[in-house]
Amino acid sequence: MATRMMQRNNLADAFVLVNDEQTNAALKAAREAVGDAEWKKGFTQETRTIVRDTLKAHDARYEQALGGQLVGVSVAETQANGETFRKLRVTLEHGEDRTILSADMHSEFAQRLITKLDTATREHAGAEVRIGAFAKQTERDGRTFVDHVATLKDAEGKEIPATPGHFEKARERVMAAQKPMLDAGMKDKRILNQIAASTREAYFAEVAEGLSARMVEQGIAPRATEKERSVYPALESGIKDREGVWHNLSIHEKDGQLVGSLQRRSGQPGEYEKVPLEFSEGEVGGLRAEARFPNDPEPLVVSLSRSEASEHAQAKVDVRIFASGKDREGNDTLTQIHEHPGRLRANEALQKIPEHREGKLIGQALGVDPKMLQPAPARTVQKAPDRTLGKQKAQGVEL
Repeated sequence: MATRMMQRNNLADAFVLVNDEQTNAALKAAREAVGDAEWKKGFTQETRTIVRDTLKAHDARYEQALGGQLVGVSVAETQANGETFRKLRVTLEHGEDRTILSADMHSEFAQRLITKLDTATREHAGAEVRIGAFAKQTERDGRTFVDHVATLKDAEGKEIPATPGHFEKARERVMAAQKPMLDAGMKDKRILNQIAASTREAYFAEVAEGLSARMVEQGIAPRATEKERSVYPALESGIKDREGVWHNLSIHEKDGQLVGSLQRRSGQPGEYEKVPLEFSEGEVGGLRAEARFPNDPEPLVVSLSRSEASEHAQAKVDVRIFASGKDREGNDTLTQIHEHPGRLRANEALQKIPEHREGKLIGQALGVDPKMLQPAPARTVQKAPDRTLGKQKAQGVEL
């Protein structure tokens, strides 16, 4: 099953691929052609023509509608430049392929689409739908405004109506959030608008999470991909602590960040416990993540660092696990739970992906060549010469 992620581009007035080199190059070229000042003004028909023509010139794909069986609605969080952003994710399946629509939760398009998905997840869950959008220009008070209107059609091409009341409820929450500021005499429109935007976003994120739960209750969910059914591509390492317990680390890239899990044997034979990890820059360099096992009083700290390079070997990625604690003065302490550092290596599934994103992130964060994440080649054992054969020949034995 092939999976692609698409997002709405307002200037192209179309859907484009996410994290696609050709698309990114085309949009960069289009921005240079339009000019930064005009680009920031947003959609115009002239800009749309330039952007679409540039996408075509770069062989970058864009589509005006996305179709498939509606099998998933969810809310995701991504991080960029130290900020967290909420995304609406809609999963459509078509044959053996899958399209995931990603939209900024604060966008007008996402919020309008959610009101229609409320209806669709009740009446068309698992059925064929088609998501589209269009830019609608209106004149108000001598100024031109652009509304980005979401469309959602059923298998027969009929528009699925929005569930009424959502924008009214969002407006009520905005008024409640702004009231203390207004009562205190706040007149700064910029701050009031920020409160309004964040309150609306939080409301529609809450609605989208409810739609996700509704589909789960109906037993509708995306099919497992071949990747999900088999071994998931990841960076891995195994470390045995001083008590003989193995801690198995698995790391992959998600939305530009290294995340993963740490698994260890629990107290019961044959049973294991696993906790999620999110890596960030450590205070003294490298990458680190906290592993919070339910029965541990303090979290374990998983550290990734650059090994010392030598004359004969390039730097690799060292893996260390520390137990958190306190000294007698109450200061935070970290105690390594094993003797020697582990090595981070690409598993067999990840090795098949050229220039994988996990390697790029490791290279950026630790300065380690991604090639050093490949397992060392197996050594060829040279057999000792057969002395018996030589002795037989010396004695004139016919073979």
